[in-house]
Amino acid sequence: MNVARKTIFVVIGCFACIGAKAQINCAPSSATANKLACIVPYRTGGYSVTGTNPAGETVTQQASIFSGPIGSQLSQLPLAASAPGAIILTIHGNPEPYNNLGPVLVDRPDSVGQGRLVLGFSAQQFTFNRLDGNRIGDIPFIYSPASSQYYTQSIDASVRYNQYVMLATYGFPKKTDISVIVPYTRISIGVAALSPVEYSLTNSGGTTGVNPNPGSVGVGFTPGSARGVGDVILSAKHVLWSGGEVGRGSLAAGVAVRLPTGQALNYLGSGAYGVNLYGLAAYKAKFSPHVKIGYQWNTDSILNYNYTSGTNQRLPGGIQSAIGLDYGVSPHLTLSADILTNQFQDSPSISPVPFISTVGGAALANSGAATPVPGTPCNPNLAGATTLNQLAALCTVNSVNSTFTEVNFSGGFKLKPFAKHNVLLYGNVLIQVTDVGLRSEPSPSVGISWNFKADKWPNWLYRDPGHW
Repeated sequence: MNVARKTIFVVIGCFACIGAKAQINCAPSSATANKLACIVPYRTGGYSVTGTNPAGETVTQQASIFSGPIGSQLSQLPLAASAPGAIILTIHGNPEPYNNLGPVLVDRPDSVGQGRLVLGFSAQQFTFNRLDGNRIGDIPFIYSPASSQYYTQSIDASVRYNQYVMLATYGFPKKTDISVIVPYTRISIGVAALSPVEYSLTNSGGTTGVNPNPGSVGVGFTPGSARGVGDVILSAKHVLWSGGEVGRGSLAAGVAVRLPTGQALNYLGSGAYGVNLYGLAAYKAKFSPHVKIGYQWNTDSILNYNYTSGTNQRLPGGIQSAIGLDYGVSPHLTLSADILTNQFQDSPSISPVPFISTVGGAALANSGAATPVPGTPCNPNLAGATTLNQLAALCTVNSVNSTFTEVNFSGGFKLKPFAKHNVLLYGNVLIQVTDVGLRSEPSPSVGISWNFKADKWPNWLYRDPGHW
């Protein structure tokens, strides 16, 4: 086993041992109460009803189930890769131009070239509208801050994510590339707790008082935003095979290490280390197919906190893949299409369930006010209950762990506007095909990259300062 492979396994082993034990503290007096991860819990109104007593903590724990699914998936969005662009084919020992500029969101299994530097910048926008198959503008939520009080509300949330990615790749000898990817993110979240109704248990027989306008529960729209550097990614790629005498095939393997440099509680970062091992393959032709397969490992994160065990849990990872085709329309224009998959194993998710099947609903049943009926489907009409028995059948959301795979379609182009300069412009749209996880509307992106010989920079960069 060579040194590089040993290093990779040591890194993975070290990251696997890292695990923080902190939780998200959303108490009003805490230093983190204004973080974006605390917005959803507070718009339930739980603390405005019960202050900071243990029941209020329970309400916050219930509402915090939104933080895990959102935070764990925002940290693993597809990023634009600045591929080598124009490359040279070697057919039977003779170099010839290859008029295909490569894909947009998937790197090529080719080196940028020894001594060459690629600088890239891209901008991408995500507007999320669904979470685990539920419209985030209308999520039912029921909680019980006290043994005789029950509240129903509809959570209306909006999440917009603008990401700006800076990339630098340098080509080392023996066809090895080292890359640094630095994302800068601006995220905007807005949350409202709509249509609150208070139910009061008056005796064990199940009679109830219904208050359709409880003044003690805060409602209205609460905006929040944050911006800053996200999780920095360090990547190394090595070309394993360059196609032999014909020169049209290529294989490469790489490793990408994600550092938790972004603020996790503001959804700017994951709060966890990540390691991704991947392989790349492509065939160089006018129609050029390419494939990528990889696996993502993550360490524990505060965004995936388990209130039962009192520990942070691993961010979900899993198999990632991409398969696509590029078409070189001309030496200056390439069209690209890809199908990308991203697996999330044992990911925190939300699931609509009858209130009777939750801890709060079980307490209601134990009071004698409701009788649980196994297999009863939940009623999504939060305004349709007038008794505690009807309340027991209403929908609320529960935290579950599930494994799912997101499937995205990516379509875009690369343009080389100048024949004598390796400057590329590109545009792309990412469309999520499956209705799982955190789902976005079609996501547009644009970018630019420049591939140049680093040892041919202008001479004035190397002059003695005394001669300037």
